[in-house]
Amino acid sequence: MKTILLFCMLTALLGCESFTLERRSFANCIPPSATIGATINRLQADLFLQNPSADIRSVSWDFGDTRALPQTGVKTAYSYDKAGTYVIKAILTNSCSQTALATRSITVNN
Repeated sequence: MKTILLFCMLTALLGCESFTLERRSFANCIPPSATIGATINRLQADLFLQNPSADIRSVSWDFGDTRALPQTGVKTAYSYDKAGTYVIKAILTNSCSQTALATRSITVNN
């Protein structure tokens, strides 16, 4: 019985063909990061990313008022209806779909 088992094991080990695995490369993702820059002229805010990490594929902006629809892009402009202080949010996404949130408060005047 041991001889048969040994024979089966040797046949299985020696009878196998060699094979190679396909080498695949994966993205080396850098977590997204940036700060929000702003140039303000009365009720108009020009917003942009400062010091962005190398791997930012998309940006989604929220201007801090309920009127605004989110916009995308590394820079954008927005006109507020009234003076006030608003919290700007930018959701940053990299090529691996990792996200990060950047925020900044701005004050606009008439």
